[in-house]
Amino acid sequence: MIGNIKRAKQLKAVLKENNRNIKYVKQINQGYYGYVYLLTDTNGKKSIAKVYKKEDCAEREMAQLKMLSKYALTHIPEVFGVNTKNQNGFFDILFMEFIDGVDASKIKIFDKQEKIRLSNEIVDNLIAIHSATNPNGFGDFITEKYSSSWRALYKLQINEYFEKLCSETPKKLSKQSFVLAENLYYAYNDVFKTEVTQSSLIHGDYNLWNIMVNPKTNRLIAVIDPFGCSFADRELDLFQLQNSNGNEYRLLENYASKIQLSENFELKNAYYRFWDDIKHLINVGQCYNDSFCKNGNMVLEILKK
Repeated sequence: MIGNIKRAKQLKAVLKENNRNIKYVKQINQGYYGYVYLLTDTNGKKSIAKVYKKEDCAEREMAQLKMLSKYALTHIPEVFGVNTKNQNGFFDILFMEFIDGVDASKIKIFDKQEKIRLSNEIVDNLIAIHSATNPNGFGDFITEKYSSSWRALYKLQINEYFEKLCSETPKKLSKQSFVLAENLYYAYNDVFKTEVTQSSLIHGDYNLWNIMVNPKTNRLIAVIDPFGCSFADRELDLFQLQNSNGNEYRLLENYASKIQLSENFELKNAYYRFWDDIKHLINVGQCYNDSFCKNGNMVLEILKK
């Protein structure tokens, strides 16, 4: 609670320093990597300030939102400005437009056809994003560092995660989870026997929590909060479709009915999910040993077949 009060005061100080005519500041959400504040100016106009726990996130997200806006079928939030920790001494801040809606996990749809309609909107938007490819291959469009091989590039990420686990093993990580991480690390070549042939733009965190809908019409109105948006294997995005209550809308099944998945998709899907959880453990200390065991053992069981 004390930290929340201090952070709000620091944000207000930054707003005052930058002559922003803001009357009300209210925290409305919190994620792994930051805090979301609703700003209301003296004229009643609303906007968003996203305060990050780690440096370099604000400018990266601004670039990712700009890239996604070129291909998404739905609205991507407009960014008004960035204020970094180097400028204000506190934290990185991204100022952007307020989306007047709710995240898709919060609505309840009972009509079957209405569910299918929303599922199509969500999936078709993701397919449109994935349709963007990069002639230089796979990699980060912000640093413009690319590789012609997804297998080689993703291995570098897994190397980094595993090396950090070994050198700075989190206390919360169970011995069983660590052993699974070790086994999956050395099983990399068995998982990626087949090279991914085409790079695709991915959102990186495409789940119902980051999909905004109009609660009155249940229509898709925006997609927010990319994380790890880059040119990658499009299937790296797909386990996110099963997060929250995505299975209620059969999002993954819908995607697979429109885009052919790779032969070893089930294996890669579990593998991607495992290391995505490890990434959050390393970056912000979120530890889900039950999830590690579930997805890690799923990978090993599939490999035995």
